[in-house]
Amino acid sequence: MKVRSFAMLILLGGLAACGTAPTTVNEPFPTTSSAPMATMQPTVDSMMQPTEPMSMTDDMMQTDPMSMTDDMMQTDPMSMTDDMMQPSDPMTDDMIDPTIMPTAESRVEPSAVPAEPVMLSSGAFRGIDHESRGMAMLYKQPDGSMMLRLNDFYVEPGPDMYVFVAMASDIHQPSDLQAGYLELSKLKGSEGNQNYPLPDDFDPALYNNVVIWCEEYQVLMAVAPIQ
Repeated sequence: MKVRSFAMLILLGGLAACGTAPTTVNEPFPTTSSAPMATMQPTVDSMMQPTEPMSMTDDMMQTDPMSMTDDMMQTDPMSMTDDMMQPSDPMTDDMIDPTIMPTAESRVEPSAVPAEPVMLSSGAFRGIDHESRGMAMLYKQPDGSMMLRLNDFYVEPGPDMYVFVAMASDIHQPSDLQAGYLELSKLKGSEGNQNYPLPDDFDPALYNNVVIWCEEYQVLMAVAPIQ
């Protein structure tokens, strides 16, 4: 009886020793909303607008026909050359040919609106013999990669803690990890907002829980479901 009580005291002492100074991490939520605006290019419609005809000034409109000299009034029509007799063409080479098709440079292409990360699942943390709170959130990012975010997270501080994703549908004791788990990273902090990238071949259908694990004492600290 004394031996069993002594062993229990050692175990409880080890769990109590898990407590260490808290560390806070606050990583921003990854977003791509700060995309540059599209630059406007001139359109064909704006290039095809007719220019305003030159207006005649008052001096040009007030020419007195009586002021024309006799030489000017007595022009012999027979002396006019063929070039002078040809009607003038109002369309000049400088005007835009309406048959010209718009080019790619003349069109305005709207810039694509960047996508934001999409949340696939989330769950609240519960402590296992230790205090914990906050949310575990699984996101798929615009580039197809996945990320685990601990949001408003807190766990009782301890040494050598890690973040796992576990396959077991329910986690209550260390032996439940035998169903399979994936180690993501050492825990960045005992509280705050934290991002953890997931492997390229990560299959969210295979993992049911996020686990905070104390490696030094081989104990579960907190669990959050993600299914």
